[in-house]
Amino acid sequence: MDIKVKFISLFVFFIPVLIYAQGYYNNENFGNRSLLLGGNVTGSVNDLGLTYYNPARIALIENPVFSINAKAYQLSSIRLKNVFGRDDKLSDSQFEGVPSLVSGTYKIEKWEKHHFAYAFISRQRSSAGVNISRELDVENLNDGTIDFDRLVGNLQLNSKERDEWFGGTWGMKISENFSIGVSGFVSVFNFSTFYDLRLSSLDRSQNVDFFNNEINLSQNSYGMFWKLGFAWKLSKIDLGLNIDFPYLEVIKNGKFRYQRFLSGTLDGSDEFAYYNFKDIQSNRKEPLGISVGAGVPLGKNMLHLKADWHGNLSEYNRLIIPDAEDGREGFSFEESLRSVINFGAGAEIYINDGMSLYASFSTDFSPVEASANIFDIIPNGDRDTDANFDADYFHYGFGLEIKLNKVELILGTTYSSASGDFAEPIDFPFEGIETPGSQDPSRIIVSRWRFIVGLEIPIFGYELEFK
Repeated sequence: MDIKVKFISLFVFFIPVLIYAQGYYNNENFGNRSLLLGGNVTGSVNDLGLTYYNPARIALIENPVFSINAKAYQLSSIRLKNVFGRDDKLSDSQFEGVPSLVSGTYKIEKWEKHHFAYAFISRQRSSAGVNISRELDVENLNDGTIDFDRLVGNLQLNSKERDEWFGGTWGMKISENFSIGVSGFVSVFNFSTFYDLRLSSLDRSQNVDFFNNEINLSQNSYGMFWKLGFAWKLSKIDLGLNIDFPYLEVIKNGKFRYQRFLSGTLDGSDEFAYYNFKDIQSNRKEPLGISVGAGVPLGKNMLHLKADWHGNLSEYNRLIIPDAEDGREGFSFEESLRSVINFGAGAEIYINDGMSLYASFSTDFSPVEASANIFDIIPNGDRDTDANFDADYFHYGFGLEIKLNKVELILGTTYSSASGDFAEPIDFPFEGIETPGSQDPSRIIVSRWRFIVGLEIPIFGYELEFK
């Protein structure tokens, strides 16, 4: 019996688990109050998240300050319905820390009109993985035409992504009610994926077949992100405009290792393939983005509004994997994004001089048309399962700010959810086997709770005050 694959489809239902967080623009927020306001602060940011949301707002800060982004932990869960062709359910959850921001402002005595800040942002830290070992119940699948008694599969999948930003912000008042600002960040980006599939079969003559397919790839990129901000402070409203310029890549490289071994087949179709490419060409791209926002005072309360647009990216190769010496064509690792428009609102509700409440809602529509992932590389015959998770997220935030002397305490929680269908994940290639049960599409439901505790600490005796 030839076990050289398509059996991988047994595990395809884990595809969305590994790639569901890719490609979204509002999945992470930075700054103590900005976290609870869902990032809807382009025109009204009043914490050091301004280095990320609108650098022009730094010109409104009266005194130097140091801030540590609210410490947040998240409980995320993934549920899968109607997998393996029947209405069964699978679920997984994990508890972990989330990306953060450390930032501070400073002045240079000779340049009175100029304002500066530094920031260290963990822009993205994600990891996901599965490790499966299972034996297929061939008695329930075999119609008598398949010559095997036992079939065992072992699958390991891991995916990690980190994006650390280091940079600074400059801002200046042009007039009494108008300011401009620029933020520049060096980005250190690392992405890696590991895939290892091992299959073993025992036929009725007690012959053993063995198959192993392993793929290990990584991408490193070093470059710059630039943000240009404008802020207007009018009598009854604050307005802001922020432009995120496309990513400027400076240094890049990638690695790719592939092995595929098949042995023990009686028909002589054994295989041996091993490729190990280092320093291959890679590309990282991020599109142009523009956000507009407003802060509307309502007595002692404040309404925060935002809309943002991100452009499209035509299909490009994340990794350019060369042809092998044995004539095999290079693998495809392509990505493309559509343009999207998101919007949101946040409310800052005054209780008394020592306490304020926060609430927010924002959208996070998927831009993914084609997402480069490990399943682009796995040989899959004519399998047409869609490996892209392109459901839309909705984010909600709730919390409060408590002022204790000169220290401000932030407490709150955010909730995010998304759900979508993906193609029937199981597709047995062997003659005589049909997927039992329902023909309805499989469904994935993703939810995430974040629990936030943060402090804002004045330095040099100054508090964070906006003019």
